[in-house]
Amino acid sequence: MEDNKRNRPNKDRNAFHKQASEILGEEFWQEIAGLIPNTGPRIDMYHTGSAVIVLAELPGLESLDEIRISIEGHTLVLEGEIPCLYPVSDSRISLNERFFGGFRRALSMPGPVSTDGIHAKYSRGLLIIELPIKQDAQQQSIPVDILDM
Repeated sequence: MEDNKRNRPNKDRNAFHKQASEILGEEFWQEIAGLIPNTGPRIDMYHTGSAVIVLAELPGLESLDEIRISIEGHTLVLEGEIPCLYPVSDSRISLNERFFGGFRRALSMPGPVSTDGIHAKYSRGLLIIELPIKQDAQQQSIPVDILDM
């Protein structure tokens, strides 16, 4: 049951994409992509029972100095530069779906995370950040005082 819930957004998105393509044509997606700016790397985020996992596509990094990771309150901030690995002028590009250049992504965490024990690793163009879920962040009941009206 849990796996079915987890896969549902992708199934819904895929069904929508298929229906829209049948009505509007495949070219629609390329045309609409040209209208919506790509402002940073593609990112996935999920959580397990003990951690929030963030995956960011960052192809071509040659140095860890090209990426900065920080926590600002309940927000994970990724900043950096994705280098363009081929020298082509804009006038010669006929399709541009990939992102290159400087970026700053601020990601709200789905719950409180601990700054202790955060791990980040980079391999084959993928940055993986594991943020432990704060264990002492328990829900607290708040009493309500009844006032005479």
